[in-house]
Amino acid sequence: MNDTFYELLVKKNKPDTSALILSAINIIAIVCMLILTIYTQFAMILVIVLCFVFYYFVYPKISVEYEYSLLNSDMTVDTIYNKTKRKNVLTIDIKTLETAFPTSSPKMNGQRDGRRIDCSTGDMNSSYCLIFPNSGEKTLLFITPDEHMLDMLKRISPRAFIDRKSGS
Repeated sequence: MNDTFYELLVKKNKPDTSALILSAINIIAIVCMLILTIYTQFAMILVIVLCFVFYYFVYPKISVEYEYSLLNSDMTVDTIYNKTKRKNVLTIDIKTLETAFPTSSPKMNGQRDGRRIDCSTGDMNSSYCLIFPNSGEKTLLFITPDEHMLDMLKRISPRAFIDRKSGS
């Protein structure tokens, strides 16, 4: 069998302030816990519960990576939180792509409607927008492929990557 398989892992760019905010939240939590333990035991229990909730729900979402898996014409996009928890975002057949173009392209200005799924690094200069039908509605998927994955996508669905204005 002649299957083509390619996997790409990209890390979502965090704002520079996220580490500073996380450190500030940790310091505030420690100071609050120390102050509240002086006054009441119930408040200490409440602070400990809130800390566990923060570390269970918020902290894992700070480090986000996306994995693009391409097997023949099926592309699977997964989100990986804090390098431990994986969630499947969607699986699409690349042959159903209507169009694909860089997000820095002027074509992006005309794309207002449809469901948007951002699985890119956040860098608009290196990201692509893939437009395809999904469950009866137009879906815009933003990804950041490398050159090899881009070549594979173009081989699977060449008509989606044709620049309709210049005809090439």
